[in-house]
Amino acid sequence: MQKLDENLLKEAIRNLCIQANTIYDEKLYNVVLNKYKSTENPNEKIKYENILKNANLSLQKQRPLCQDTGQVIVFIKIGKDTNLNNININDCINSSIEEAYKKNYYRKSVVQNAVFERKNTNTNTPAIIYIEISDIDGIEIALIVKGAGSENYSSIKMLSPTSEKTEICEFIKETLQTAGEKSCPPYVVGIGLGGTMDSAAVMSKKAFVNDNNTNEEKKFIEEIKNYLTQNNIDILDIKLMTAATHIACMPAAITINCHSTRHAKCIIKNNKIEYINKNFTPTAFNQDKNASIKHVSSDDISAIQSLKKGEYFLLSGEIYTARDAAHKKLQEIFEKEGKLPLDLKNKIIFYAGPCPAAKKEVIGPIGPTTASRMDKFCKLTYSNGLLASIGKGERRRAAQDITKQYHGRYFTAQGGIACLMSACIKKSEVIAFEELGTEAVRKLYVENLPLYVEI
Repeated sequence: MQKLDENLLKEAIRNLCIQANTIYDEKLYNVVLNKYKSTENPNEKIKYENILKNANLSLQKQRPLCQDTGQVIVFIKIGKDTNLNNININDCINSSIEEAYKKNYYRKSVVQNAVFERKNTNTNTPAIIYIEISDIDGIEIALIVKGAGSENYSSIKMLSPTSEKTEICEFIKETLQTAGEKSCPPYVVGIGLGGTMDSAAVMSKKAFVNDNNTNEEKKFIEEIKNYLTQNNIDILDIKLMTAATHIACMPAAITINCHSTRHAKCIIKNNKIEYINKNFTPTAFNQDKNASIKHVSSDDISAIQSLKKGEYFLLSGEIYTARDAAHKKLQEIFEKEGKLPLDLKNKIIFYAGPCPAAKKEVIGPIGPTTASRMDKFCKLTYSNGLLASIGKGERRRAAQDITKQYHGRYFTAQGGIACLMSACIKKSEVIAFEELGTEAVRKLYVENLPLYVEI
């Protein structure tokens, strides 16, 4: 019987946090590379190129692929001949995650009391932990970092037990169409079929670290890929797990992951840690030179107003960050005092919450958050002179109308390339709501920030 070494477990969890956040999945990297080489669509080529550049930069700098360093999910298989040695597994995992996130300047995104206080724990814990007893030797640990932009559009449906495969494919397609650009495509999709409502949802996440599909499951995965591709859904991979279920049930759960699906795995056996797929070296690629890309200054109002929908451009100059919590405080202050504490006239707001800056960094990895969550504040900001906002994904019709009513603009930034975007930030200064941490209002000076025109 093997005794579990507490220090070894902690070391494994700390290293898995780092690997998951900084090392791009090798299989997916090659899929993106092939898409980059084969597409002739200029915007698609830019998108894939940015993903590849971000993966290389993240590995080189050992900084997060995405600013949303997520909520940590841990799946542990404990061999039946393993002696846990009186270790409190949950405490051990949570303390190790806290240490890894603090030491490596990762963003802490977990709040306590989801419905009530929603106060940040400032530790990125507690993690979500699943433990099972298995026939394996030693302990297997699979760690997933799950961001909210894709999680918010994941879904579950209780289908009829007589549902055909095409109905499952249609549900997956509809879920991804609803997510649109808000969950950072191209997507990696985890699917759980069978079990009960709750277990199907867990399977859809566990699928991301599952490599043991039956031939029948592999065939269905290809059918799903073909169905989605034929319906113009941009995907990188499909992951699937199935289970037994009640004769009257067919639970179907879909967990959406962006292109930077982040996970890591190891086995602890005979007092040694064996990491799976940690030695990934990205394949080099030749970057296309595009001299026709438009460069725009943030204080050139006429140039900003003349940008056309769908246009890709590089923005330089002064902009500001503000997202959910900051907008809520601005609304409260405006309702109380009749004015805002910030002058928004002809300003640009970037809906973003960066990772903490490491030593010698201007800012940590940074990227857009889902703009539709700020839709209810559009009247407040644009009526007070806001020139433009930057986020990801589509805006609701009412927000679109308000933006146009006040002659404002809305630009989208590509999600999941936070390391690359942080290189565009040359100056950063907190100017309001410092107590909000990552959600504080910052004044940034950017150079060549890559954006698309949505409104």
